[in-house]
Amino acid sequence: MSDTLIAPAAKVPGKHYRWLVLAVLTAVHSTHHIDRNVLSVVVEPIRQEFGLSDSQMGMLGSLGYALAFAIAAIPMGYLVDRVNRRNMLVGILALWSIMTAVCASANSYVQLLLARMGVGIAEAGGAPTAMSMVSDYFPPKQRSTAIGIWYLSSAIGTGIIFLVGGILAQSFGWRTVFLVAGIPGLVMGVILFLVVREPRRGGSEVIVVDTPEASPEAIPAPSADEAEKAATLSEAFAYVLRRPAILSMMAGIVLAAAMSSAFALWSVSFLVRVHQMPLALAGVSIAVAFTVFGIVIPLISGLMGDRLSNSKQGHRPERLALLSATTMTGVVICGVAAALSGSAVMAVAMMCLWCGLMLAHNGPANALVLSLLRPRMRGVVVATLQTVATVVGTGLGPFLVGVLSDVYGGPNSLRWAIMTGMSLNVVAVLCFLNAARTARRDSLLDG
Repeated sequence: MSDTLIAPAAKVPGKHYRWLVLAVLTAVHSTHHIDRNVLSVVVEPIRQEFGLSDSQMGMLGSLGYALAFAIAAIPMGYLVDRVNRRNMLVGILALWSIMTAVCASANSYVQLLLARMGVGIAEAGGAPTAMSMVSDYFPPKQRSTAIGIWYLSSAIGTGIIFLVGGILAQSFGWRTVFLVAGIPGLVMGVILFLVVREPRRGGSEVIVVDTPEASPEAIPAPSADEAEKAATLSEAFAYVLRRPAILSMMAGIVLAAAMSSAFALWSVSFLVRVHQMPLALAGVSIAVAFTVFGIVIPLISGLMGDRLSNSKQGHRPERLALLSATTMTGVVICGVAAALSGSAVMAVAMMCLWCGLMLAHNGPANALVLSLLRPRMRGVVVATLQTVATVVGTGLGPFLVGVLSDVYGGPNSLRWAIMTGMSLNVVAVLCFLNAARTARRDSLLDG
């Protein structure tokens, strides 16, 4: 039998081009994290100017943004499975960048809250769009690495805004920080439009059969009609509900997001208030945590995910869940150590490790979820995951720490609030371990 393709003929992106696309999409999502976390750098100046409590700052920095994000996310995901994703991403990228710049003109708490909600609405479509495209450019055997690299955008964007934002805030005021933060997204929107092509849905699942190179467990590509026909909401949710591994991984991702977001919002304030660091130095310290540890550790984790899950015995998806549980255990240890540390140097050292480990599960965990999903439902399911992660994680995580800080009171209130919040990461470890029990079975189920 001659070599054949399990799919209609389609132009497969070249190896070098798909890595270029990944670099552009990573840079695009870095601007998402610049605009999402810009408020974290200027918590103290804004709190003092408007006379706000920690609970109000938690609402401004997370919950208000999260509620707007949640309202828009599932409609955005529905569109992701049906429209040209490249063009959609260009449009929402421009919108969230403009809304970030608008924050600079806010003259009251309410105005700033409304502008941040506008950022949340636009950014709701960012991750579902990009992750759907990455999954169509990279096959399952490379997906943990690709998604892991794409998730480095969190460390890159957050590190940039902490590094530059702290200096700008101290020198020119918090309004300048918002104006500058909106510029990179507009630049990347032009680059995205000129460089990236819309990939064929399910195109990365195409395999060659009857050749020595073909994997006996490779996933056959869907037909052209199947690849383009998007799943309904009921079909997608029914599919997920039959797979405990997806549900457990999604729960773990959501819980991990809670304290990750709390770290992003409160880390600088923690160093300023508990260890009396100058604002600029605290911002640089957290920038180092994100741009060094937040890149190196997750990159290693993503590479390890592909290496561990693609063994000589075949694909072992449960190992992606076990790797996620391992890195999350490290988060708990380092987070508690950072909170209890009596010196600024030790606190920063532990926060650097905490930062890297809290991002390390992103590649393996999301690669497992995406690989267990069918291409035609990735947009809406990822959007749903992002919605829950944003409301429960990004929204309630920092807000919870702010409320707990107000409840505990005193100069060490943030220390005890962080300690309490770390219990969410313990539950995330248990969720990842539960997913490991059923991941292999779920990967073999029919639709």
